[in-house]
Amino acid sequence: MLHFLDQYILAHNEAEYRSSSKYFLIVIHSTDGSQAEILRSIQNHPVTDEVPNMLVVVQKNASFELLTLKFVGNGPTSSEYQLLDRYDAANHSFIYGNELFPDKLDNLEGKTSRVASFDVVPWVMLLQEDEGNVRYNNQSYTLDGMDGYLLTQFCLRYNCTWELQVDQKNLYGKVFNDGTGNGIFGALLDRKVDFAIGAVGAYYSTFKYFSITQPLQWVGVTCLVPRPRLVPYWKLVFLIFTKSVWLILGVTFMTLSVCIYIFNKPTADAQLNGFMWIFFKVLKSFVLTSSDLPRNNTPLAITVASLLMFTIIVGNTYIGKIHSTLAFPPYQNPISTVWDLARSGIKLNGEHASWMYSLDLSENVLDYTTPFDILFILSLHPFQQRDKIILSNFHVPPAGQLAALINKGQEATMIAVLQNGHSMVGSWINAWNVELYRIMSEPLYFEFEAGYATKTWPLLDRFSYFSSWIRDACLFKYIELIEVDRYMDHSVQVSIEHSRDRPHSQLKNMKVEEISGALLILGIGAVVSAMVFCLEVNMHSF
Repeated sequence: MLHFLDQYILAHNEAEYRSSSKYFLIVIHSTDGSQAEILRSIQNHPVTDEVPNMLVVVQKNASFELLTLKFVGNGPTSSEYQLLDRYDAANHSFIYGNELFPDKLDNLEGKTSRVASFDVVPWVMLLQEDEGNVRYNNQSYTLDGMDGYLLTQFCLRYNCTWELQVDQKNLYGKVFNDGTGNGIFGALLDRKVDFAIGAVGAYYSTFKYFSITQPLQWVGVTCLVPRPRLVPYWKLVFLIFTKSVWLILGVTFMTLSVCIYIFNKPTADAQLNGFMWIFFKVLKSFVLTSSDLPRNNTPLAITVASLLMFTIIVGNTYIGKIHSTLAFPPYQNPISTVWDLARSGIKLNGEHASWMYSLDLSENVLDYTTPFDILFILSLHPFQQRDKIILSNFHVPPAGQLAALINKGQEATMIAVLQNGHSMVGSWINAWNVELYRIMSEPLYFEFEAGYATKTWPLLDRFSYFSSWIRDACLFKYIELIEVDRYMDHSVQVSIEHSRDRPHSQLKNMKVEEISGALLILGIGAVVSAMVFCLEVNMHSF
């Protein structure tokens, strides 16, 4: 029996199936002096603090005493034996008729359970208070926040207290392959605490180590991405038309040049009727300047007439579009969807690696909608998956550098969206730098927050039952409104909510930057002409 108790926790650590409701029936057959020794061994065994439903049958001559451990309360009194009933073997009857497995969990009489968490707004915030039901560093506290409210109300309902352990450095922590860990996961793995909570999802990768409560509340995970910037003015000259239109114009230009060259009858002055002469004449027509194209036969006249009509229509269309574009400058395409995020290749940052725990085993394959998408994916890694790209772009900045990185507005940063629509952001997001970002229009993923416990914590079912009542009564939404109003910057919330609004475009006077595209073309032409001039000078000199 004692060997079974010794292996009880080890067996649960290896088990895939776990249940917090267990009933122990221990029968002690010996009636000599070893009986008292066995009772003391059971009483002092640490496993008894994990099993409230324990019935010990002790033989006393012709009767049997049915004992249990008190379990509730703290200190030595919680491990005291209590007599439940006596069974008279001669009469085959119980003397008192009491319940052999009484409910000890409905009133824990101040019993202390150990919980791990950390300060994370608006989930858990520590408030020092003389009459608090949380002990931390030998001082009395109460907990505020959505999870803090749940922990506090649980203690009020079941008459218990919490002994809090905080690891603000490692936060959620990690579980390593060698069976060790840090943060709240590490404290739970080492059984320094019984329970852990604090804006943490139900991750598959950690399920084999712990027991998980029923879902507490919905949480969406998305990103604040850099706001789209104005398209550089030098690009506007080329972005007025799409690539396909430019391709058609190029093909049309070359085709017309060749046709006019072929249709033009040879003249005595071949130098003025050569292909380059025709080429530049057609180019002059495309930029809406006067050109003396040859029209000395019917095919040429028809071709030149159609060319003039074509260039007038296309040229005026181009002029109208560029005027309207300069009046209301366009912005670069925003990063709105998860696909946009993966395709952009932008870096993502977060305070902890737990932001990506839910994507570790994701098998979401990219949708190859265009040949350009396929080329993009193949340039990264053959057949790479969408979420794997996002995972590879995610990094956790060194402590203390996250705020400086956010102020630059060059990377995406992880945030959570709460049930009531508020955004969970860190203190490094303020009213100034939030204007550099825009929230994505769809979540990266969503999950349900949960609490974690050791596989033998007896209060797991009670906690799940109690939290389900609070969830079903929609109290979490009410608490969210209160906590966000108390602890979070209202202007930041408003800025995030309206970050997808289109900025108001105002008419502006033309600047030098707005003709940078035309200057670029002029500069290229000047450089090319200078190079050709130098080449001709060298050729004629030799």
